[in-house]
Amino acid sequence: MTDPASLLGEDHESIWQLISEKLQEELPRQSYLTWFKPLEPISFQDRVLTLKTPSSFYVDWIESHYAGHLKRAIGDSFSEVISISYEIETSRKTDHHLPPEIIRKSTSYGEQPAAQNSSQINPHYRFDNYIEGDCNKFARAAALSLAEAPGRTHFNPLLIYGGPGLGKTHLMQAIGNHIFENRITRKVLYVTSEQFTTDFIESIKSNRSGFFNGTYRKVNVLLIDDVQFFMAKEKTQEEFFHTFNALHHAGKQLVFSSDRPPRDLEGFNERLVSRLQWGLVAELQSPEYETRLAILNRLADEGNIQLPDEIAQFLALRITDNIRTLESSLTQMMAQSSLIGRQITMDLARDVLKNLSNHVIKSSSVEQIQDIVAREFDIPSDLLRSKTRKREIAQARHIAMFLATELTPLTLKAIGLHFGGRDHSTVVHARKAIIRLTKADSSLSKLIKDIRRRLELASL
Repeated sequence: MTDPASLLGEDHESIWQLISEKLQEELPRQSYLTWFKPLEPISFQDRVLTLKTPSSFYVDWIESHYAGHLKRAIGDSFSEVISISYEIETSRKTDHHLPPEIIRKSTSYGEQPAAQNSSQINPHYRFDNYIEGDCNKFARAAALSLAEAPGRTHFNPLLIYGGPGLGKTHLMQAIGNHIFENRITRKVLYVTSEQFTTDFIESIKSNRSGFFNGTYRKVNVLLIDDVQFFMAKEKTQEEFFHTFNALHHAGKQLVFSSDRPPRDLEGFNERLVSRLQWGLVAELQSPEYETRLAILNRLADEGNIQLPDEIAQFLALRITDNIRTLESSLTQMMAQSSLIGRQITMDLARDVLKNLSNHVIKSSSVEQIQDIVAREFDIPSDLLRSKTRKREIAQARHIAMFLATELTPLTLKAIGLHFGGRDHSTVVHARKAIIRLTKADSSLSKLIKDIRRRLELASL
């Protein structure tokens, strides 16, 4: 094992070469080429290796997905703790005449002193980069309120549930980061249910129950991810039950996540299900279009990626199930762009979606038209199918009918049925009215073109 300070002249290139070789041994070739090959060592001082990165997106992705690999590579190469500092050059969007802005991030790797926090909370998961929408507003508000006063709210425990990729882990770790940053307490422990189970089994095998209890029952905030994996594990559930009781009785804060509500946790002890419902149960739902679009644009900004509006809209319209799939689509485009030099175009977006075919919208064309027109007019889509004749609703309905005649193969009668059972003559009237109005009103004509463009993107 080599001490990095012993390298001649504290050679940053040699240090990074050693780390890179270890990474290449452990990682798939494409993963190494995509995420580590573009990094450039620029200095090594005071046991801090500084790497130049193409964007903050690289840093966030490495810390989220490859921190363990990087830690092992450094630990296998050097006997002392060293830190990795990232420098990211970002162009100033508001004034292109200004020089690039340098952003620095630092993370320590190697053998960590025992006194340091071992909570394994990712510093990237924060409240300020958690995109809020109707799908998650309640859960985010509850999590933030709890993070500001852990153990002193009625949210104990807080259980956040939702399908995979909806942001449960982000929200839970944001709680931990908020508590750390505001110095509310250092005794915060975040673990997965798998880690809890492993630690419990090891404590039995090595006869170290006291050490296990000291780890899990002496904290002020305990966050356990994916508790549904305790299903059918009777001994683990019993230990979880006693840990829950000890912390709750002491007024400590408990936060859990699950892919389903407590009542649907099959194979769980009834008394444990009851305790999981003692505090607050908050659901995360699939993100709506506006939230999906905001997430894509935020990810692109963080990664310093030039993502055309039409491609962002295309992906946000087509990928509807979860945030993780959105992130994956952007990552795949960026990887192909950096690896083989492909431009981020609509053709590339289509190719990426071929690998995500299970996530394409399945709704009918008329329903898509109704949803997008209603969104444009900021009204519920069911009003387009109602009997109301209010002027604004009627105009939106006429536009939707007109577009249905243009963009679907349905008969006039069938289109009328999609709009509350209206007669085909109503559809004819709507079509003629819109054609007449667009000739006289350029703003209306532009509006319809914009809506048509969005619908065409959705059907690609």
